[in-house]
Amino acid sequence: MPSNPMQRKTRNAFLLGVTVTLLVAGVVIVLLFLMLKQKNDQLVAEQAAKINVYTLTQDVKAGQILTEDMFSLQQVNRDTVPSNATATFEVIDSWFLQTKEGEPINTGKYGLYLDKGDTIIEVIENTGNQFEDSKGNKVATGDYYVDVNGTLEKVKTTEGVTQDENGMFFVDTQGNDQITRVYQENSTGEFYIYKLDTSTLNTGAKARVKQYIEIKNVPVLAKVNMNMNTVITPQFIVQSDEIITDDVRQQQYNMLVLPMDLMTNDYIDIRLMSPGGQDFIVVSKVQVDIPLNADGTYVTDTIRVNLREDEILSMSSAIVEAYGLAGSKLYVTKYVDPANQEAALPTYVPNASVTAQIQSNPNVVEIAKQELATRYTEAAKNLRNNYLQGLINNETNYFDNIKSSMDEEIGNSISTRQEYLESLNY
Repeated sequence: MPSNPMQRKTRNAFLLGVTVTLLVAGVVIVLLFLMLKQKNDQLVAEQAAKINVYTLTQDVKAGQILTEDMFSLQQVNRDTVPSNATATFEVIDSWFLQTKEGEPINTGKYGLYLDKGDTIIEVIENTGNQFEDSKGNKVATGDYYVDVNGTLEKVKTTEGVTQDENGMFFVDTQGNDQITRVYQENSTGEFYIYKLDTSTLNTGAKARVKQYIEIKNVPVLAKVNMNMNTVITPQFIVQSDEIITDDVRQQQYNMLVLPMDLMTNDYIDIRLMSPGGQDFIVVSKVQVDIPLNADGTYVTDTIRVNLREDEILSMSSAIVEAYGLAGSKLYVTKYVDPANQEAALPTYVPNASVTAQIQSNPNVVEIAKQELATRYTEAAKNLRNNYLQGLINNETNYFDNIKSSMDEEIGNSISTRQEYLESLNY
């Protein structure tokens, strides 16, 4: 049936509206699709840019001991991560390792090493991508190269290279390698380095032998204040000076004058001040633990410290002399920045009988004996005999007033510390 012009106009307007709506909807769908694709591509790119690294699980303060439970793996953008961040816990674990003599164990791209020269240079087979050495020589897969302190050089000839059951090596006679690589046996877990077997040199042969080394776990300190989620790297940590040797024991002292704000985990020196003002360092850079009362409050006048046998005997000698020498005091000083401050050198020399006991005591490890021998020089003995021993031998009533003043100072120190701890609700 023919329609009038009004009906045709209405129908055409409707069709035009539907068409426009479909076109707009189509454009919107296309735009949404493009936006979703762009967002998805962005997410994929962001995910590809993320890597797993170890970060801190809590805030830490400079000088605070770090423990392995403070680290966790977290995904972060690779562009924001230092090149020496790690996702391998063995690397973090190595931060807690020292030799028995106190040398820190370092970690590089080829594993653990010590900062001291080595004559044995590993010859490494390239099993990865081709690269160029420092002279521009191409090192392809299957080629051999050496790494001396991070400088890679292609091995052009195997002349002078020796092979044994542990691989290939050559002997560096120029002293170029400034590190000694440290290995760990899978079967025993023991650590070792390679040494040249000198008994084979006169035969023209070169053989390397394993030399096992004793490794200790040591505390690691934060160098700076760090917030939770900080990407942790070696630049932010330092190994503690506190090495746990076989003769270390926990000692408790309640006769020391303590700083008002001394807290658990602070690092201290223990010092002896004579009536004449001479000041001696008895024990250097030890970490403090403050015991608690039954109600959870801190004990005001007592600290615990871990000391070696020679340090225990030195403290015993200093305590006796401080009691016997009126006007003297044994007191504690805090390290301001323990993560970056080296331990002070002890200057107190025990009396001759205590020194003889230390030198003959089988419980004192060799490193402690050597340290004491270094400290007990002729100059130190003369200082002690001419000054400190002279004060002890010539003690008179002259020091009575000094003693009463010192007793008053010690009493005031205890009271002030008690008030400080109470203010902290301890």
